[in-house]
Amino acid sequence: MSLARRTALFSLGAALALVAVKLLVGFLTGSLGILAEAVHSGVDAAAALLTLYAVGVAERPADHEHPYGHGKAQNLAALGEAAILVIAAAWIALAAILRLQGGGGEVDPTWYAAAMLAGVLCVDAARATTSARVARSEGNAALGANAVHFAADFVGTLAVMAGLALTALGYPDADAIAALFVAGLVVLGAVGLARSNVNALMDSAPAGAEAHLREVVSSLPGVTEVRAVRVRSSGGKYFAEVVIGVDRLAGLERSHAVMDEVERVVEQELGGPAEVSVHAEPLAADERPSERVVAAALRVPGVIEVHNATVLLRPGGRAITLHARVDAGLPLEQAAAITQRLRTEIRRETGAEDVYIHLEPHAPGVAAAFDVTRRRADLCERVANAVRPVAGEPDELLVFDHEGRFVVVLRVRAVSGQSVNDAHALAGKVEEAVRAELDELEEVVVEVDP
Repeated sequence: MSLARRTALFSLGAALALVAVKLLVGFLTGSLGILAEAVHSGVDAAAALLTLYAVGVAERPADHEHPYGHGKAQNLAALGEAAILVIAAAWIALAAILRLQGGGGEVDPTWYAAAMLAGVLCVDAARATTSARVARSEGNAALGANAVHFAADFVGTLAVMAGLALTALGYPDADAIAALFVAGLVVLGAVGLARSNVNALMDSAPAGAEAHLREVVSSLPGVTEVRAVRVRSSGGKYFAEVVIGVDRLAGLERSHAVMDEVERVVEQELGGPAEVSVHAEPLAADERPSERVVAAALRVPGVIEVHNATVLLRPGGRAITLHARVDAGLPLEQAAAITQRLRTEIRRETGAEDVYIHLEPHAPGVAAAFDVTRRRADLCERVANAVRPVAGEPDELLVFDHEGRFVVVLRVRAVSGQSVNDAHALAGKVEEAVRAELDELEEVVVEVDP
């Protein structure tokens, strides 16, 4: 049995015991204040029973008909308790007014009445603190409602004790006035209880939560913009929806990592059980023309990759050239349709007048190549002789056989202080030298180390 249910059962048992004791002492002494407290405790017993049922419903897991769980059963139970409290307060107030009109009534403030009320104060204090503590730790609205009731009981019991004391001192109206005070406390508690639970049922956001989360999320790396934040609570659990903008060129994995971080931070900031949903939308940041070309290509089905985008300036406007890879097995007519769609997207994205596309085949299923470096020492020597005049002695030279053609892998060393551009130029010269030497060459991979 959960802590919340055990607390609700304790409250129910205590309320029933208090009803019996207060009714007995109230009838023996004729105190309307004590009888009002008995009615109040009776209402608490009914409320505790309702709370016990609501806690049981709220703890049920989410199902097909209730995908967000059953937590709002607690709020419905708390509203029911508020309605019962108002009815009880009205009865107490009416009885008190009638007694005041009749001169205060006959009240016998005996010692056992005072002793009983002192014991009730101890019980009310224990119930209020226990329910409040568990309500906070479990995020349980129904137990929170009980804590409000029990705190009101404590104050009401103090008022009744004061009424009995004043009655003993010769003020017969004091007991009825104490009953009216109890009725007022009950109404105040019921109004506050109803207001907070209506807000929960209407999915009102916790005060300041959305603005705070918007500020925190917007500061996270990778978040370009926070477009929407929505937060609500149900059954002690938060549900948050966050819409963010991310760099459209960031890639799926990187964008997903940003979304995971947003989810983690939102859960942490809410400070309780939370279910967070994050949606990312692509945004254009400060992009160069080549990056905008890539963004346009990502929207075109069939385009596997684009590279070497170049902007050409001329009197009539800008033109763009690029290389685009498509499936090597596509019929040329289909590939032409893809490139035409790509051309349209690039024009829309960049405002270029003309777009020229060099089409390249992409063959994803390349067979394995086998290392023949030791068996083909002759090839290795030919490659090394071709490379030495361009880049010196290779640090590493490997030759692979791929269906009768060769893949050469080279590692050469750059001159100290060279840039990436210099290294790329050196790799190009090495590749040209190797291709000039081997007619049966399929690919050259050149790695330039500092």
